[in-house]
Amino acid sequence: MPKPLQVVHTEELIVSFDPNICRHAGECVRGLPQVFDTSRPDWIRLEGTWPEEIVAVVARCPSGALQAVRAGVAPEKPLGLPMAGVLVHATRDGPIVVKGGVTLQHPEGKQEQRRGSVALCRCGQTRSTPFCDGTHTKVGFRSPA
Repeated sequence: MPKPLQVVHTEELIVSFDPNICRHAGECVRGLPQVFDTSRPDWIRLEGTWPEEIVAVVARCPSGALQAVRAGVAPEKPLGLPMAGVLVHATRDGPIVVKGGVTLQHPEGKQEQRRGSVALCRCGQTRSTPFCDGTHTKVGFRSPA
């Protein structure tokens, strides 16, 4: 059963977290430990930090599990992408990361629009097909040489 989407907001910012596609890379925790602290039940606390800092750290989330939107501001294009198109990167001993606007077609035929960054499983052991959930580290997946 999928885990529910988590949404935290202030008057200036809305941050959502999809635990079903998080690959536990830790970019958020290392980037802003005062905001993203997994030792707390309410692990995302937006108070006390500039919204711009939070948006910048969320943009580094390789799976797209974290998303941030400024209240009243249209989302920006993901940074570091080509002017048009999609960037696909097979990470060492991990998922395939796709950045850009894509349409994912699930095995059962359902289509889903994604924008930003998404990590796709290549070890075959994820519980959130087609998304990477970090299981590759537990099963010792290694990239082909």
